[in-house]
Amino acid sequence: MTKAQECETEAAQDEQAIRALKDVFARGFLTKNPRLRASIWVEDGTLVPPRGGFLRGRNSIEKLLETQIGSVTGDSKMTFSNYRFRFITPDVAFVDVDITLNNVLGSDGTFRAILPISSAFTAIRQEGAWFVQDERAYFGPIPNSGD
Repeated sequence: MTKAQECETEAAQDEQAIRALKDVFARGFLTKNPRLRASIWVEDGTLVPPRGGFLRGRNSIEKLLETQIGSVTGDSKMTFSNYRFRFITPDVAFVDVDITLNNVLGSDGTFRAILPISSAFTAIRQEGAWFVQDERAYFGPIPNSGD
C-alpha cells in the first residue's frame, strides 16, 4: 500500500469514527438519554443550539438536552446526511452535516413531520477517540407542506 493509500484509508476511518459520534447522539435522542447525547462532547466543549444561546461544558450541554426529552415521540427519527469533512490536522476536523428530525414536537408542542437542522462542528481526537469540541447548529428551511 502506498503512503497516499494509507492516508486515504486513515481519513476514511476517521470520517467513520466522527459519523459514529452523531449516531450516538441520535441514539441518545431517541432513547431520551441526554447524558448519552452529551457524551460526544469534550468536557469543556461548546454548543450553540438552533434556538440560540451559548453553552460551555458537557454538564451544561446535558442540562439543555434534558429539556428536549419532551420533543421525542414514539415515531421520532433523526438522520444525518451531506457530511462534509475538512481535516485541519490529523487530529482536528471541521465538519458540516445536515440533520433531519422527523415526527417530533416543537418547543410549543406543535407536531413537526420534518424539522431540518444544519450543524457545523469541530471534532478532535483525544487519547485515540474522537469528540465534538465546538458545535453551532441552526434550523434549516422548513419544507412547504403544499397547503
